[in-house]
Amino acid sequence: MLYLIVFILGLIVGSFLNVCIYRIPRGQSIVFPPSSCPSCGRRLKPLHMVPVLSFLLLGGKCAYCKEKISAVYPIVELGTAALYTFLLYRFSIGMLFFKYSLLFSILIVVCFIDMENQIIPDEIIIVGLLAGIIFSSVDKQNLLRDYIPGAMIGSGIILLIVILSRGGMGGGDIKLMAVIGIFLGWRKALLTLFISFILGGIFAFFLLITRKKGMKDTVPYGPFLGAAVIVTVFYYPYIVPYYFK
Repeated sequence: MLYLIVFILGLIVGSFLNVCIYRIPRGQSIVFPPSSCPSCGRRLKPLHMVPVLSFLLLGGKCAYCKEKISAVYPIVELGTAALYTFLLYRFSIGMLFFKYSLLFSILIVVCFIDMENQIIPDEIIIVGLLAGIIFSSVDKQNLLRDYIPGAMIGSGIILLIVILSRGGMGGGDIKLMAVIGIFLGWRKALLTLFISFILGGIFAFFLLITRKKGMKDTVPYGPFLGAAVIVTVFYYPYIVPYYFK
C-alpha cells in the first residue's frame, strides 16, 4: 500500500515538475496562471491534467485544438514515480528518502530544461543549494568535512575543466555540481563526476560516429550529471568496494 501511495505521489510531483520545465525557461510563474494548452491557450480542466491517464485518454492531443502533446509529459511523470518508488525500496521512509527525492526532482527539471534550452536556470540552483544545506545541516558531524567540501571539490573540478578547455563546459554545470556536492558529499560527488564522464564520452562517441554532431558541436552536460547521480545514489555501496577490490 505504501508503494502505491509513493508511486501516485511521484506522478503528482512529476506533473508539477512538467510545469517547472515548461515555465521556468520562459520566465513565467510556476503557480499562476492555471495550466493551459501551449498551442491554443485554452485553460485545462482537472480531467485534462490527471498524470499519464489524461495523456492516454486524449490520445496524446489537446482536448480543444487537437494539437499533439509532447511525450515528455508522461515520461517525466512516470520517471518521477519510478524513482520515488525505487528510493522507497532502497532506503524505506526516512531522511534519505526525502533528501534524495528532492534531489532527483531538482535534477529532472534541470536535465529536461538543459536538453531543450541548453541552460541551467539560477532559480533552480538557488533552491537546490538552500535545500542541500538544510538537509546536510542535519548531519552536523559531516557538514564541514564532507558536504561543504563536496560542493567545493565537485564544482572546482568542473571549473578547472572549463578553464582548461576554454569553455568546453558551461557555468551552469559548475553550479549544478555544487548542488550535487552539497547533497551527496565529496566522495559520492567524485564518483558522480567519474560516471558522468564515462556516460558523456560514450554518448559523444556515438554522436560522432553517426555524424549527428561534429567535434566543435556542444552537447548539454546536465543530463549526464543527473544520470550519474542516480547511479551513485543507488549503487555507491556496491561500486566503490568493487573498484578498490
